[in-house]
Amino acid sequence: MPLTSKLFRDDPALQRCLVSDAGHVTPGAQGEHVTRIQAALVTLGAGVIAPDEVESSRYGPTTAQSVLAFKGPPRDILGPGQTTPDDIVGKKTIAALDHEIVAFENRPPPAVDSLFVSLTHEGAPHDHGTCPLDRSGRLVEHMATPVNPGPGRKVNIGGEGEARYQGFEDFVTNTGVVGGPPRPLTDTIASDTATDIALRSSPITTRGEGEIRRIAASGARLTIATNSFTLPTMEQIVQRLGGVVIERISLPDPTVADGLGYQILVVVLPVKF
Repeated sequence: MPLTSKLFRDDPALQRCLVSDAGHVTPGAQGEHVTRIQAALVTLGAGVIAPDEVESSRYGPTTAQSVLAFKGPPRDILGPGQTTPDDIVGKKTIAALDHEIVAFENRPPPAVDSLFVSLTHEGAPHDHGTCPLDRSGRLVEHMATPVNPGPGRKVNIGGEGEARYQGFEDFVTNTGVVGGPPRPLTDTIASDTATDIALRSSPITTRGEGEIRRIAASGARLTIATNSFTLPTMEQIVQRLGGVVIERISLPDPTVADGLGYQILVVVLPVKF
């Protein structure tokens, strides 16, 4: 039976991996099929993969480490004659990844409410008459936008009005941003004044990471809504910022082709002295 997850099923290299020893994916491999394996490993909580490996689609040391973690207890995925797992993605491993990703793609919406983000496209109850329209002329969706922000300045990096109903202002951290309406640079925000910062499906550069560090007030809340492909990079940014993750949420989204939906990190940033 072929791979059936939305994430894997259209990748010929991964389909070969399922049926052929020669198709096993090993450290040093590079390509789109490696990116998909990395996305699955991070989605299933097997590890944090280094940004350079994600950006280059390379099966490097942290990818191998995550494969080992996935194949270890409680799964204990072993080849013939093995007593301990190896760091190769072979037939059994890709089948196990596919099986768990299918379950992930078909999971029901979260059963519990979040105090920090909207779990629906409609967002927290409010008057949609004040909401902007997207480029298709529809109301912007509010899924994964922050809720219950604090009383201070609220900054939505790369935003297009989707969190305005919660009092967020839209900014960008770099000049020359392609797509979306014109937005002011975060340079215009005073240091240490933003109590809530949102980052929703927006890439962050080194400069952007520095701007988050600069504008954040002590103990600011940072909400990151991303996908599984970019989650490894965001995890590294959170580590460098010294933030503490207080909530992780996976939200299914039927409009996303890979079936992985939103991956959300709600982070409390360090107190500044």
